[in-house]
Amino acid sequence: MIRKGRKYSLDEILPFVKSSFGKKERINLDGDLVKVTSDRLFIFKQDHCCCNCGIAGVFFVKEKHSSGDVSFHLNLYAVSEDGEEILMTKDHIVPRSLGGKNHLNNYQTMCVRCNLEKGNEQVVEMG
Repeated sequence: MIRKGRKYSLDEILPFVKSSFGKKERINLDGDLVKVTSDRLFIFKQDHCCCNCGIAGVFFVKEKHSSGDVSFHLNLYAVSEDGEEILMTKDHIVPRSLGGKNHLNNYQTMCVRCNLEKGNEQVVEMG
């Protein structure tokens, strides 16, 4: 993963985030146009905390895969008690492999640690 630029607070990014329905909107972040219309970002806007362990995403960064991605995207990170950055993910409540759909009502925010631990199991948000 290639990271560029500074960390962006939730307050700097979330006001621009919209669901992926409609136009593909982008904003200029320090010279790079970054898409802000995606289901993943929209789920983070609704709840930026892991539904399993409760750790909260606290900043966004511009990143792209080193495998030839042309444009940057935004990733949300939490910070553990020992200062480690933890990637936040869009998790399928009912995994796609078990018939779950790519739909807003089947997504929840989950940190990468909990998502890896969950695997193909169905885990519903904490109350």
